Amino acid sequence: MSDKGIVVKITSSKIFLESYRDQPCGLCGKNQGCGNSLWGKFLNHKSDMIAVDNNVKVKQGDIVNIHYDERKLLKISLMIYFVPLTSLLFFLSLAQYYSNSVGYSLLGAIFGIFFGILISRKYTKSSGLDLNLTISK
Repeated sequence: MSDKGIVVKITSSKIFLESYRDQPCGLCGKNQGCGNSLWGKFLNHKSDMIAVDNNVKVKQGDIVNIHYDERKLLKISLMIYFVPLTSLLFFLSLAQYYSNSVGYSLLGAIFGIFFGILISRKYTKSSGLDLNLTISK
């Protein structure tokens, strides 16, 4: 799987990229930005840079293809989204089973989501899940 990026900064060991869209997404036909850009301006949204090993001859401003493994992306996505959701539902049902109170159910859900986020963060950091991004011109 691949996306496009624009080279923003180059160091001796890393190339820093930002996401780049050269075709419209289909909703409104815009290439850069979208209808939610007003929220981004209001909330002072900044785009994140992606760091990739410097193994390709590029210069600042070049548009490159970013390649990554779909299986690893799916595995990381499952850890980030599925584990917290499953934890939320488990602790919500557990609280509901032991107490028929809305307050305890809400506390169980809140505890569950934070517990799931904590578990997924610890797992992704300790297991070294990485997309192994590579770039090409």
